[in-house]
Amino acid sequence: MIGFKVYLETFWMSSTVSNTTKPNRRGWIDYARGFVIIYVVYRHALTGLLNSGVDIANVIYLVQESSMPVFFIVSGIFIRSSALKRGLDTFVRFKFESLVYPYLVWAAIHLTIQIAFNSYSNSDKDLYYFVYLFIYPRAIDQFWYLYTLFAVMFLFAVLNFKILKFNSLANLLVAIALYFISFYVETNYFAVHDAFFYYIFLVFGFLIADTIFDVNGIFFRGKWLFYVLPFFVLLQVYWFFHYPNAHFVKDLDYIGFILFVPITIIGALLLFFISYKLDQWGYLKTLKYIGGHSLYIYIMHLIFTSAIRVLVLRIYPSIEPFVLLILIIVGGVVIPIFCYRILIRLGFNSLFVPPERIRKIIYFGSKPQ
Repeated sequence: MIGFKVYLETFWMSSTVSNTTKPNRRGWIDYARGFVIIYVVYRHALTGLLNSGVDIANVIYLVQESSMPVFFIVSGIFIRSSALKRGLDTFVRFKFESLVYPYLVWAAIHLTIQIAFNSYSNSDKDLYYFVYLFIYPRAIDQFWYLYTLFAVMFLFAVLNFKILKFNSLANLLVAIALYFISFYVETNYFAVHDAFFYYIFLVFGFLIADTIFDVNGIFFRGKWLFYVLPFFVLLQVYWFFHYPNAHFVKDLDYIGFILFVPITIIGALLLFFISYKLDQWGYLKTLKYIGGHSLYIYIMHLIFTSAIRVLVLRIYPSIEPFVLLILIIVGGVVIPIFCYRILIRLGFNSLFVPPERIRKIIYFGSKPQ
């Protein structure tokens, strides 16, 4: 169990999220994850209610793709040290173990439940979706992220070990090129569009890693806020008037597509700064706890948000929509944490990390890390 716990410290977003000898050095990352995972649950809960015919307004307006870049940036912050520690071959296999394995396990569980309870949910999935599991991850609800993160990390590792050699400028130029290519490449078979689109955010994390690891450096002193905030406010005003009905990146024109990057990156930096201050002051520790379990919330929450929505609407169809939304969000956050802890206590570790016999197959000769 101790070895399993150590493994999990690097399992989600390729990072170690705690440091007992130097408090507040990386705890803020869990705060940031906590903010984002709650918003993800909110969006999916809201979408489920709207698809069920519930009349409820969206109280948080953001382009749907605004939240996930934070996770890619966090992954990018740790990718250089992780890749150099392991080397290309072992790094790729380690990422397959820690990303693709839980993707396959939990996406398969999710699909099985959706198909079995098809008549009770908004889903219309059938057995053919098990094929999509391998070739079209966007069809498997929220699980596309794990598939895409692996694709992005694989691409980054191959490019840097073979060509770019972790050069900052070269990585930035490639990331910008891929981002613009994603505007024209719409196919998401094998996560092509998503990998090109999110690659720039992983690279941004790679570029700021040294700065953001230094808690006594310029970033956490906050002086940059005086220069960035006015620019950020102006971008928000421009966005409000020019893209009031844009709920997805695909709804944006070319200018909006370009502006999405600085708006999202500045928003992520603001979130990191706020998260650091909360960790430094010791406030809202529940948020930090939630962030530390963000993987398990992410892979399980749709099962429980759907179940709560269906059950409550059948028992009490006249419930106030906002009250139902809160119930679904709380359940979607809390229940996966309880389930994870119970499953681990019962010895079902293999639902989250591959058992030894599968690890041997993944590494086939290389030394597992």
